[in-house]
Amino acid sequence: MTGVKAVGTMTTTETRPGPGDERATMEAVTRRLYSEVWNEGRYEVAAELMHPDFTYAARPDLRGPAAKLAAIRMHRATFPDVRFTVEELIVAPDRVAMRTAVTGTDTGGLAGRSPSGRVGTTWSVEFLGFRDGLIVSDWVGVDWVGVLVQTGAVADPWTR
Repeated sequence: MTGVKAVGTMTTTETRPGPGDERATMEAVTRRLYSEVWNEGRYEVAAELMHPDFTYAARPDLRGPAAKLAAIRMHRATFPDVRFTVEELIVAPDRVAMRTAVTGTDTGGLAGRSPSGRVGTTWSVEFLGFRDGLIVSDWVGVDWVGVLVQTGAVADPWTR
């Protein structure tokens, strides 16, 4: 079943997977990663979404769900109230590309610094590779300079 749903400022297609509908399955898995694992901190769900062969450049020493969970736990320790909003999502035959808005309060201390208590709002882009209906690879880009400036970790390089 397909319907059109407004998400943020973009319009996206909401789908429910059916038999043989790989693209709908990939979209559902991606949305669960963000709503349940990232936003709700339900780490056990990652095992249902990540392929056992999953690799992540940020944690080349780990495979499977543990690789992604290491990064998620680190970010959620710094920003326990982190919230991802999927603003744009594109499903291709073997991958999902998306753009998200991210907001969180630095109450855990960013990169070993003392917590600032400040809210950071940024964007991310992500490309998820799929195999057998599960996430097998991940590439992420985030505006970390913006987060560092907003949380007071670095001076704003754009002001004089």
